Amino acid sequence: MTAASPPRPEHVPASATYDPESAQWREDSETVVRRWYRDGQPLLDANLRAGKLHGAVEWVTNHPEFNYGEEPRRAAIALQQQYGLPIGPSLTTRIEAVYEDGAIVRATFHGYPFGAVALVASWRGGRLHGRFDWLKITEGEILRFGDTVIGAHDVKLPKPHPHRGVSEFVDGKRKSTAFFDRDGQEIVQPKPIKAWGQEATPASLPGYVARGEFERDLAAFFPNGRRVTELAADSRPLAQWIDRLPEGHRAAARAFDALVRSGRFPWLGQRFDVSGTYGFDCVKQGLAGAADERYVGLSADGSGNMHLLDTTTGRVLGYEHESDSFDAERGFADLDAFAFAMPRVEAAASKRIPAKKLAELFKALGLTGGLAELG
Repeated sequence: MTAASPPRPEHVPASATYDPESAQWREDSETVVRRWYRDGQPLLDANLRAGKLHGAVEWVTNHPEFNYGEEPRRAAIALQQQYGLPIGPSLTTRIEAVYEDGAIVRATFHGYPFGAVALVASWRGGRLHGRFDWLKITEGEILRFGDTVIGAHDVKLPKPHPHRGVSEFVDGKRKSTAFFDRDGQEIVQPKPIKAWGQEATPASLPGYVARGEFERDLAAFFPNGRRVTELAADSRPLAQWIDRLPEGHRAAARAFDALVRSGRFPWLGQRFDVSGTYGFDCVKQGLAGAADERYVGLSADGSGNMHLLDTTTGRVLGYEHESDSFDAERGFADLDAFAFAMPRVEAAASKRIPAKKLAELFKALGLTGGLAELG
């Protein structure tokens, strides 16, 4: 050890020498390349055959989020570039790869939380081939290796975004992709809706909920996926507010309430989620700008905005959570108009109904609230 060398970390072998220029411990031979940073942090552990990467290769980086220091991170990235190792998802902290005579065969990318597998990819003849399995990546690059760049949006991601995606590659070309939720259940991407009420007229709206057409359309538009089986424990029961409603609005309210509580209502998390908002008690929850017994919750969108029923008039009002106020443009004359519009807005958000044609229908029906929800 020279005077310029730091103390040898306990797990750095005696065969390793210190390079002050790179601030790394090095162990190089015909069969192995190993690197540690000055303090002993492992950077690279690679096997060689005939001067080429062969067998197990392990590379460790330091994403800033883990506070291991910028200098070790730069050293790890430099080694990654020097040996042409693949670049994985943005929070990758370690890769474990297998090479055969310089050609990569398989790589597992570990990321955040520390040690979690973020991506598993395999290659044949230098091209992606076989399973390509990534976890919780919805934007940016997933993989960069040579001329190959794979991004999250190279495939159409369903909404809500999947927990996991699994693609099958054949000689560098993606042949299929499946998505899975947090419970491991495959997410079946719904098909476009062909018949979504294009011929509706203003006369179609009164009685839409009570006649059962609302339930019929929900079942037809959203046949798969989970259902709303539980509401918030403190949701207001129908009996508390039904008598406040004008008589002409009560049949729709009873039918709407029965459907939400039936276990058949689909979970629509983008624009029309009743699971945590139906029966919302605006007084008990101290809803700013709407803490009044006259209001009861109907649904919410993915950003936290809600729809409240005004039980004194039967109107449905759009509540903005950021401004603690009502948006006049998001209102509906009654539950029938609201129930007609919102499943279609949800379907349009998933690209299953053409938004332009739906906007034309809403204009013809006088549903200005539907137009506002379309955005």
